[in-house]
Amino acid sequence: MGFVEKTSDISQDLKCQGCGAILAYQPGTSYLKCAYCGTENQIIESDIAHAVIDAVDYDEFTAAMQDIHDARFTITAEVVHCQNCGANSTLDPHVTADLCAFCASPLVIDHQEKRVVKPHALIPFFIEENKAFSLFKKWSGGLWFAPNNFKRIFSAQNNRLKGVYIPFWSYDAHASSSYQGQRGEYYYVTRTRRAADGKTETYQEQRTRWHHASGHVYNRFKDVLVSASTSLPHDFASKIGPWDMQHLKPFNSQYLSGFVAETFSIDHIAGSHVAKNIMDAEIANTVRADIGGDTQQIDDVDSVYKDVKLKYVLLPVWLSAYRYKGKSYQIMVNAFNGRVYGQRPYSFWKIAFLVLFIVIIVALLSQ
Repeated sequence: MGFVEKTSDISQDLKCQGCGAILAYQPGTSYLKCAYCGTENQIIESDIAHAVIDAVDYDEFTAAMQDIHDARFTITAEVVHCQNCGANSTLDPHVTADLCAFCASPLVIDHQEKRVVKPHALIPFFIEENKAFSLFKKWSGGLWFAPNNFKRIFSAQNNRLKGVYIPFWSYDAHASSSYQGQRGEYYYVTRTRRAADGKTETYQEQRTRWHHASGHVYNRFKDVLVSASTSLPHDFASKIGPWDMQHLKPFNSQYLSGFVAETFSIDHIAGSHVAKNIMDAEIANTVRADIGGDTQQIDDVDSVYKDVKLKYVLLPVWLSAYRYKGKSYQIMVNAFNGRVYGQRPYSFWKIAFLVLFIVIIVALLSQ
């Protein structure tokens, strides 16, 4: 249930009113539920729960991060570190043994408290575990060329799906860009050539007439998401997007109860470089549209970014990490939209037999 301030008030929020056990958030609901007696505790929302979640000024946040004890942006949480993949995650205080959600390695748990950055917002789990597992099985059942014993691993995966909140940086910015380039317009000339039968034929050859182009474009970026996890890199995490950021809620530790929450391992400064690359690609598309013509060539773009803001957010994923023949693999299910993406091995023999079968069929048909 990580990112929990150690106060008696919050402890009471997470405690079953019936038997005193620790409650777990129920995906897609607004309450916590006791696994032992079934008691349901409504999540207590603050007055800001329905307010607009504003991003914070990038420079102000950077300055605040110089002091990890700044209470405006940090809280105390119990964090466990995976010695194998390096992931830093929070666990329920009563957990004494577990496997890393990202690489399935055994965790050494000593429940040490440390100061961590407090998320600004999160999207709570919407899809519950049984539904996620059915999506997981459907995905695995459609894998071609998977080793047979690998598929048997999937049949036992129902106890190894972990609900994990993945950290992301979300960036907003305004970009003003001046550009120099070329606008290409197609035209055609008639050419002749000798055909296969020896006769002469004519054809149209496409050519491009280039004209100098320059101008100024403006882009406004909202919620450019970058994974803050080295355990689940940006390219991997982006496969299960896009995320509907309209469903963000102000951070409330009650939504984390019963789940793992990873703390960021890529800071907001490193994340901003990835975000800038994403923004630059979109600016290039805007420049091409502004140049017009049939094709475009961009020679230079000078962009000035203003009003840069960010949010530190947690997004929900059902994650399965497993080891096959000494190698770690990950499969994840977006716990909001149900999209599945994963790594998988291939059977050399199945592929070889298919190639051999195709060769035999081609040989028989050619006789």
